Amino acid sequence: MNERGLIIFLLLFNMATTASSSGQPGPEQIGRLVLNESALKKLSLQHAAEVKEVYAVFRYQSIWFGNSPRISALLQLFQQSANLGLNKEDYQTRYIQAIQKNPAEWSKDTLAMELGLTDAAIHFAKDVAAGNAPLKLGYDGLNYRSGCSDIPGLLASAIQNDSLRELPAFMEQKTPEYHSLKKLITRFNSVMAEKSFKEVIIKSSKSNADNKELLIKFYQLGLLCSATQNLSGKELKTKIRSAQELFNFPADSILRSNLVSALNIPLRYRLEELKLALNTIRALYCIKQSSTVIIVNIPSATLLVYDQGKNILDSRIIVGKRSTPTPTLSSKVTDVVLYPYWMVPYSIATKEILPAVKRSIGYLDAGNYQVINKSGKVINPYTVDWHSLSSSNFPYIIRQSTGCDNSLGLIKLNFYNPFGVYLHDTPAKKLFAFNKRYFSHGCMRVQKAMELGHIVLRNNSLALDTLEDKGCLRNQTPVVVPAGQHIPVFVIYSTAWTDGNGRISFNEDVYRKQIAILRKK
Repeated sequence: MNERGLIIFLLLFNMATTASSSGQPGPEQIGRLVLNESALKKLSLQHAAEVKEVYAVFRYQSIWFGNSPRISALLQLFQQSANLGLNKEDYQTRYIQAIQKNPAEWSKDTLAMELGLTDAAIHFAKDVAAGNAPLKLGYDGLNYRSGCSDIPGLLASAIQNDSLRELPAFMEQKTPEYHSLKKLITRFNSVMAEKSFKEVIIKSSKSNADNKELLIKFYQLGLLCSATQNLSGKELKTKIRSAQELFNFPADSILRSNLVSALNIPLRYRLEELKLALNTIRALYCIKQSSTVIIVNIPSATLLVYDQGKNILDSRIIVGKRSTPTPTLSSKVTDVVLYPYWMVPYSIATKEILPAVKRSIGYLDAGNYQVINKSGKVINPYTVDWHSLSSSNFPYIIRQSTGCDNSLGLIKLNFYNPFGVYLHDTPAKKLFAFNKRYFSHGCMRVQKAMELGHIVLRNNSLALDTLEDKGCLRNQTPVVVPAGQHIPVFVIYSTAWTDGNGRISFNEDVYRKQIAILRKK
């Protein structure tokens, strides 16, 4: 096909102004149409380029016109949307609804209907493969775009082989994370479709069979097979423990107020959280399959590393508290710093350290802090008039030297971003025992920092081995080791999430990012 400025599209379609007695045009009415770019725009196609590719496979002949079984298979495809975490209203609903109401609608606008259905099929397939929304990142250093499948080719093949109904199963991920999220979405849809379904509010904190609302909620969440299931006291405590694990609370089998509050969030909100998570998993799939990648999820305070699709590290982390949030971003790890200095951020130096020094200058020695002037030289802190300084008058940099008490621990992973955040070790290991780990000023402390370092420096592990042998050295000069492979890192925000084995948890919306989204649903 020759293209010089205009998109020339040759299709075999019915262009007759009258219909046959059956309401459908006959074969003798088929003619040739030249469709230019302006005409395509009038049809409101969302994926015009891919539509062209599909019709090229079919030598620009009609795909849907006069083929009722094929149209039926396509409509059934869209009916799967809900259990795939997608919205069937996204797929050219005006054409779909027209066909469902009256098949004779074909005769009114054959060309628009034909192309509209193909456009809808492409849109659906792209969403199944790569998610229905781009990742929302505060900084996208990778300029990442999801999707790596030949959607037009896969769709054309499914149509030719009469396997449209199997298209989603063919394109879906075969990962535990994806399977778990899709399974729970299907469960929630099934429960919400029941005639007896209603959102319930748990008002009692009693852990017994008389707490009917509690049992109903457990059933809705998939923790019970029936809302009327008879449970012994021991069995109920086991279910409470499972609910605590689902909502990322300490699992002690006691029905506390925090668990009741989490349970009382409507099921429709939980469903939307799952759909957001599933589509985030889809968006990240291609880069997970093709390279080594670090994925940090803020609400769950966890870090996952994948290598060619395989989960090779699962670590707890500590992220920013609500007042100093960790930003979402994408970037690449450029180097690893062994024995890093901690250059104390200005706000922390003036709001936290300065008041402590005014009370006792010994605070600096106790914390192994150094004072650096504008010339970059370390000065004697006893020569500074600390009481004359303030947050608006502080001409120094506070630096914490290396040692066992250094806030960055033994290792720091750098990646460019405009927020000045990074991944690092920490001496405060006890904080990793908490389920809600929102304690930092924005940077991400990694429980398995050394394991992560070995992954990044897999071709230069000698430096890390030496560091581990020596342990934490006081006032050691930092050692910068370039990353042999610049591993992509994503910091995302999804309240529903899974670990590398597919265990789902609903986590606190600590930065209140998803509340507004869910309330609109």
